[in-house]
Amino acid sequence: MNLRQFDLNLLLALDALLKEKNVTRAAERLFISQPAMSGMLARLRQTFGDELLVRVGRNLELTEFAAGIADRVQRCVLELEELVDSKPTFSPATENRSFSVAASDYAVLLLFGPLMQRLREAAPGVALHFVRLDVEAGERIAAGEIDFGILPAEFELPLPSIPLFDDGWVCAVWAGHPSIGNRLTLEEYLEHPHLSFNVSDPAHLSIADEYLSRHGHAHKIAASTGSFTAAPFLLHGTGLLALVPKRLGERMQEAADLRLLELPFDAPALCEKLAWNPRFTSSPGHAWMRELLVEVARSL
Repeated sequence: MNLRQFDLNLLLALDALLKEKNVTRAAERLFISQPAMSGMLARLRQTFGDELLVRVGRNLELTEFAAGIADRVQRCVLELEELVDSKPTFSPATENRSFSVAASDYAVLLLFGPLMQRLREAAPGVALHFVRLDVEAGERIAAGEIDFGILPAEFELPLPSIPLFDDGWVCAVWAGHPSIGNRLTLEEYLEHPHLSFNVSDPAHLSIADEYLSRHGHAHKIAASTGSFTAAPFLLHGTGLLALVPKRLGERMQEAADLRLLELPFDAPALCEKLAWNPRFTSSPGHAWMRELLVEVARSL
């Protein structure tokens, strides 16, 4: 018989019958009626082509075939019960595993310190591997190659996601810039050459610059870099302006010899989100790491 045509409920009935050798007690074992168990025994006899239980005097005894399969039937039922009862677990304190996160160097810089401290305290055996955020990150997450992605909220991906953190924008210039003071006008912002950040497209604009472009303002991009954290250091000795996230600018201000200026326009906030493969939404380990990333991000 094809397994697809076999009612697995009959397997439970068979196990009870082989153990009890009594239709009434087998029915009580499964909390069903005696006639229902008798019907199951009839179906089992037809399925296996064997009587399974035969009357010997006042008692029912197993046939030779039934006695031969009794242990195998019991093992099958036990394995099925273990399978049904099994639930994935994750114990941070004792777990040894790693998670991969695609993120910009800016996001890594903000999260790395507090995140590693939390892991050291709560999950010393858990390791994090940060990989470069690029245009293929979404596909790699969808393929299961990367566990998480931290990316701008405006990136449209067919993946579940939750907001992670927001940041503002500031204009960064070399502290010794010869012509820009402590206040910046829109005309100065548009007239001076810019250093921009991009992932893969040299013409890429930040959401703040895209906002200006939509309002009819254009500025000159003299150079671009694929690294958020490198951009502040590249400004030294140049007349370039760079639009950088506020938290990044504040972290880099002293080390990169920068002056941070308020923007002369209202720029939309930089919003980062956490994305993951829907296959792992109910995974205890992934859920724990998602919660930890959110907690750390919100504590910034």
